[in-house]
Amino acid sequence: MLIAHYIGNHAADGLAARAGWAITRYTQAGPYGMVTHCEAIHEELDNGEVLIASASLRDDGVRAKRVRMNPAHWTIVDCPAWDVGKSVDLMLKTAGKGYDLRGALATRIPGRQDNARWFCNEWVGAPYLPASHTFGPHQFCAVTLAVGTDVTEQFFKNRKAAK
Repeated sequence: MLIAHYIGNHAADGLAARAGWAITRYTQAGPYGMVTHCEAIHEELDNGEVLIASASLRDDGVRAKRVRMNPAHWTIVDCPAWDVGKSVDLMLKTAGKGYDLRGALATRIPGRQDNARWFCNEWVGAPYLPASHTFGPHQFCAVTLAVGTDVTEQFFKNRKAAK
């Protein structure tokens, strides 16, 4: 399964959202500290778009959508042991559930998750990791790279060819 990690600049977001992302990056350490979000890639479409799924604060929770990804904003990791079917099944069970801001914050400061809601890497990792809710975006990126391979260059080369 392909996992997309967002490393973009959030320039299109409002001031409050940009401040939140800045705090996220400031509190994260290590080589993946710029990662602020992740998506499961459920399908690569012939027109260069992809069907992605995750929990998104911007989209108010768990959802899937078609997008064209900007190569300057994403790192793509192939985790071959992770079956995309499990992620699709999770989408069928959780679509429309709210975003767990409290849980996302609890990866950096003391607090606890809301079991009725999800945040991005908690949702993407849930079918494969027993405690995905304990990882921040940068830690989850490190986990996927430990079990997978960075395929960013090839992924975007294929998307460009598909246009």
